[in-house]
Amino acid sequence: MQLTITGRNVEVTDWLREYVEKKVNRLDRYLPNITEARVELAVENTRAAKDRQVAQVTLRTKQAILRGEEASADMFASIDAMLDKM
Repeated sequence: MQLTITGRNVEVTDWLREYVEKKVNRLDRYLPNITEARVELAVENTRAAKDRQVAQVTLRTKQAILRGEEASADMFASIDAMLDKM
């Protein structure tokens, strides 16, 4: 599986990158046909502070494209909730 992690208005540190890689690699157990995974982490300028940290994932397989998005006040909580949806 090819994994791409990008950040928008946020610096993707090594620790954050390792955390995302560890979590996304767990999806391989449930979806063994994943060929590509793209994760986008963003800090948006919204009025509500609880929805500023956004995590999105797009998974490509031979048959389908799956996408999930979650927003919260903490980036790690957003990543966990997004992967729980997947």
